[in-house]
Amino acid sequence: MSENEVQEETKQETAATEGMSLEQDGGRPPKKQNKYKKKVCRFTADPELAKQINYKNIELLERFITNRGKIIPRRITGTSAKYQRILAREIRKARSIGLLPFKVN
Repeated sequence: MSENEVQEETKQETAATEGMSLEQDGGRPPKKQNKYKKKVCRFTADPELAKQINYKNIELLERFITNRGKIIPRRITGTSAKYQRILAREIRKARSIGLLPFKVN
């Protein structure tokens, strides 16, 4: 047995143990499919919506606040870092002038 045959045989054994077949995709293991949908930033997708971010626009800001008054993190909403910073700043402004609550009991 040559070295190439031994290496190929070990690759097939490891693939078989992992439950994958190397026959598909030209010897490469099949791509893992995500079961979750990728989140997209609403403000990046729609620049007109991004222009509406303002401390006076309570309806928009309330979508990014929990029932208890906390700001929802970007890992959950899918908002980009740039717009998350802007949103947080505007929410804090709205809280300071009393348009949004700091805390809900």
